[in-house]
Amino acid sequence: MKTVNHNGKETTVKKLIAIAAATAAGVFAFRKWQETAAEKSIWKASTDKVE
Repeated sequence: MKTVNHNGKETTVKKLIAIAAATAAGVFAFRKWQETAAEKSIWKASTDKVE
């Protein structure tokens, strides 16, 4: 759905909103990945065999 008025502002705003949403989703996914990696390393360290 592409709405273009005489100066094209609506399209630009929609693009900016889409870019902002994609960026926020990317940041959220990256943080979640980091947390998962940290949890794995903590879990591995706490379950290592004691010799």
